[in-house]
Amino acid sequence: MDGEGGARRLRAALAACGGIADLTLQAAAASPDFLVAAIQDPRAEALERAGGRYGIAARHLDFADLLQEDVDFVIVNSPNHLHAEHVEQALAHGKPCLVQKPLAPTLAAARALVARARRAGLPLGVMMFEHGKPLHHQVRKMVQGGWPGEPALVQALSAHDIYLRAPPPADDWRRDPEKVGGGAFIQLAVHHINLARWLLGREIACVAMLGAGGHTVFADESDVLSALFADGPAAQFAASYAAHAAHFLIAGTRGMIDIAADRVLVRGASQYHGPVFAYEEAGEERVYARSELEVRSAPLEQSCEVHGRFARWLRDGAEFECTAESALCDMQVIDAAYRSRDAGRVIFIE
Repeated sequence: MDGEGGARRLRAALAACGGIADLTLQAAAASPDFLVAAIQDPRAEALERAGGRYGIAARHLDFADLLQEDVDFVIVNSPNHLHAEHVEQALAHGKPCLVQKPLAPTLAAARALVARARRAGLPLGVMMFEHGKPLHHQVRKMVQGGWPGEPALVQALSAHDIYLRAPPPADDWRRDPEKVGGGAFIQLAVHHINLARWLLGREIACVAMLGAGGHTVFADESDVLSALFADGPAAQFAASYAAHAAHFLIAGTRGMIDIAADRVLVRGASQYHGPVFAYEEAGEERVYARSELEVRSAPLEQSCEVHGRFARWLRDGAEFECTAESALCDMQVIDAAYRSRDAGRVIFIE
């Protein structure tokens, strides 16, 4: 079926129906740009649940069988340690891939995937849901347009206590640092590292990280990374499995934007009128409820949705922000962070 304006909806295959797969399937159901035509998972019950809920008849237990489907690209939602294997196989079948973060568990594996995609001449992207939020698109325009002045400070916190309350079983892949590529930091902080790089349009130059634990089954439970971007600003990224909180702040010489789970706080030296919120009283602190902003964002969500943007990148050559090359920069930061924690010193990123 074609989408709006007669453009063809691209057909996608989805590998792995657990985790955030429902978000992908919900996006496909509403998208004018792509649909999920086939799914794969080694668990028959997961296939039946997802296939039944979203009306997908093509269901496969084996990834190799999924690649026999007539699709335009593959969405790799597999566990971290399977990303490289699944992307390699998909590229060998001539299929572009959109991969759930992180690109791979290690920097070396991520570099190998980027090189493989280049040799194949096929697009490779990474799924970062932060790029799908209209609020973040407006904040990016504000920051890069100079509204907050020269950026001076970034603070970010991502904490989920699901494993504190319900530890995964001993054989779960999330319990194996080799399969994950670490623990809380690579799984959670990667979102905010990518977001900060995208908003600022700058790269991180050096990092130093400390870690703590003792509340969950994870050795990599809570980490705090201090970082310096090239030409400033200073930044701090925290991640934890022992608490529940979310926060992202970017502050500059003329203003600040503080994003929390339930509200956005803004203060600046000048007005700003954007599609998601308008800041009218220069110099005054203004708080916007996220529920209010979601209503205003609704007409923009489809244009920002990550899977649809990837499909338009393939079909029309439209902009797609989180390419594999960009995700490789995230992996450089994460690799340096873990090396810093282990060595107890500042690590410079080449």
